[in-house]
Amino acid sequence: MSFHIPKEIRIALLGIAAILAFVFGYNYLKGSGVFSSTRQIYIEFDHVQGLTPASYVQMQGFNVGSVKDIELSKVHPGKVLVTLSVEKSIAIPDDSKASIVSLDLLGTKAIQLSPGKSANLIKDKETMIGSVEVGMIDQLGAAATPAIETAKNTMASLDKTIQQINEILDEETQRNLKSTVSNLNQSMISFNQFANELNGQRQKISSLIENLNAFATNLNKNNNTITRVLQNAETTTGNLSKLDLESTINELKSPLEGMQTTLNKINNGNGSLALLMNDNKLYKNLKNTLATANNLLYDINARPSRYIHVNVFGKKIKNECPPQPAPNAND
Repeated sequence: MSFHIPKEIRIALLGIAAILAFVFGYNYLKGSGVFSSTRQIYIEFDHVQGLTPASYVQMQGFNVGSVKDIELSKVHPGKVLVTLSVEKSIAIPDDSKASIVSLDLLGTKAIQLSPGKSANLIKDKETMIGSVEVGMIDQLGAAATPAIETAKNTMASLDKTIQQINEILDEETQRNLKSTVSNLNQSMISFNQFANELNGQRQKISSLIENLNAFATNLNKNNNTITRVLQNAETTTGNLSKLDLESTINELKSPLEGMQTTLNKINNGNGSLALLMNDNKLYKNLKNTLATANNLLYDINARPSRYIHVNVFGKKIKNECPPQPAPNAND
């Protein structure tokens, strides 16, 4: 005889199994063990920063429970009351601290329990004071905020600088810059040509340097001679400076004054020399007298027998040459 289960019973058993599966899954998703023994701990926060039910509760890196519920505190207005479900086997000193932390860069929140040193343990349904730690994203944001502000200021300054450059670099300035660059290129070409020419004159420059070195060597060798020459020149200069120039000038002064007096007398017509120089008639008579005397001397020289008679044997000597005219007294 076969055992037959009515259809209604099977449907009821299936519903009960589905309910149990739902409860088990719900508790599992909330982080609560279905068959584990837990205790509840309450923590008050100022704010929860994205903490949600079923978030992990960790202590020293291990999951020891989960967040069971989050609600506004009815006892302390302005506070958020978080209910934790923690395994009873975990010993938590009553001076432990609870804080909301970020588990990853995505901002997943969890409760971090930091064990204290008290010998007394937290009991079921006791309340802890919690704190909120700055998450990694918040830390990065806080660290990046000054850099972002600096970047904004830099970009603003850069934008202003570019605007000023655009205002400065008008068409005329651009033409001037092009002209300057062209002149600079031409100067570089000229400099290269000069360098090439200088390179071609390297031998002559080397020869000139050698000659200068030789001159310096000779100058060094004749240093004693040059020193003696300079010393002699210094001695001569010293001797010249020691001459009694004032006495010499005074000695020359008296003859010069006498000569000046004589010249004044001549200019004034005083004395024979003044008469001779200033009287034209006397000058002409003296000139004629000198001319006549000159003719006489010439004639005596040409015909001495005419003026000197020497007769040794009593014979008369005739003139041997006719008289010659005397040279002109003007010659």
